[in-house]
Amino acid sequence: MSKVYVLLYIHTDKVEYSEVLGVYTSRTKAVDELLERANYRQNNGILTQYMKPTTEYESFDVLRTMVEDKMELYDVDIYRIEVHKLL
Repeated sequence: MSKVYVLLYIHTDKVEYSEVLGVYTSRTKAVDELLERANYRQNNGILTQYMKPTTEYESFDVLRTMVEDKMELYDVDIYRIEVHKLL
């Protein structure tokens, strides 16, 4: 039985702005895409959001581990990975 990972963007102010951002067969790819869509990156070892340094999380690795564990990032809006089993 295979799994797919559905990346959701949930707009907390206007639910009609919510959308499916992608469907992935790899959990790692889904986590990578969630971080990219939430605009978090690592630049020369510094965590950035929208290309500006941020101290919201200790590091990119800490943020990535948190997303891998929770399969979700609450950042004003919500980015969530739902796992679905294929028959």
